[in-house]
Amino acid sequence: MIKIFQEIEEFKKHVSESGIERDLDSVFKLDLPFFERQEKFILVFIPAYDEFSKIMLLISRKNVFVFSKKDFGNYEKKYKKIINKKYGESTILIFLALKLVLKNYSEQFQIIRSLMNELDMNPIIDGIEESGRALRRLTDRLEGLVEMILVMKESEMKEFDTELISFDYDTLHTETRYWLERCRSHVYRISSLRTKSEMKSNKQLNDTMSRLTVIMTFLTIVSIVVSVPGTIGAIFGIPALSDAYFSPHTNLLVFVLILATMASVALGFFYWKSLGLKYIKQA
Repeated sequence: MIKIFQEIEEFKKHVSESGIERDLDSVFKLDLPFFERQEKFILVFIPAYDEFSKIMLLISRKNVFVFSKKDFGNYEKKYKKIINKKYGESTILIFLALKLVLKNYSEQFQIIRSLMNELDMNPIIDGIEESGRALRRLTDRLEGLVEMILVMKESEMKEFDTELISFDYDTLHTETRYWLERCRSHVYRISSLRTKSEMKSNKQLNDTMSRLTVIMTFLTIVSIVVSVPGTIGAIFGIPALSDAYFSPHTNLLVFVLILATMASVALGFFYWKSLGLKYIKQA
């Protein structure tokens, strides 16, 4: 008998009433696909990226318990011929459960890929690392799903007769491997994004160093320009020298002071031009 539940507590209650003792809560906390075969039952759990897509199957000798918040649709009509065969309905339900989870995984891949496309334009290291972690997690789940699909066939479960759905099973297996390979290929893309981010950071660092060099050079020239008249003024300000030598030549001294200041400004300007320092603003 096949029983489908959308509430986990109801699912656990009926499993317990059937005489099967198993800690299902610990299984629900797992992050990877889980397959367990014991003498009295077979337990299958497939995690997903939202609570509505998680699926658990417990197959005993008399019953097939299915927990899924998502509707399997009108599968009776689509697979009418197969359902009428022995173990046909349980085979179809298990197949549809695997297909639903694979769809959830493929949608998650598209979300990660979309984020990576945005990071291509603006490679932010925090976003890259977050995408890398999400991609590794998805890759692990797809690897677990591929392994589960193979193990379920090799275990020759009567309730999952792949001979009844040979074409659909092969298609599912091929599609799962396809998404797995796409995830693996995008791992290299994460490395490329990291390189892009490092190049951007180095460019920003070089740009900052260039700005600092320009500022320090400018301040050095300004300090030189200021120090020249200041030094001359200090010498002229010595009372003994001022009274003895400089008092009769006040106009000349002012002219020398102005000339020295202008000369220091001109020399500073030519020195600035000779360095060729400039700051190019990034687009």
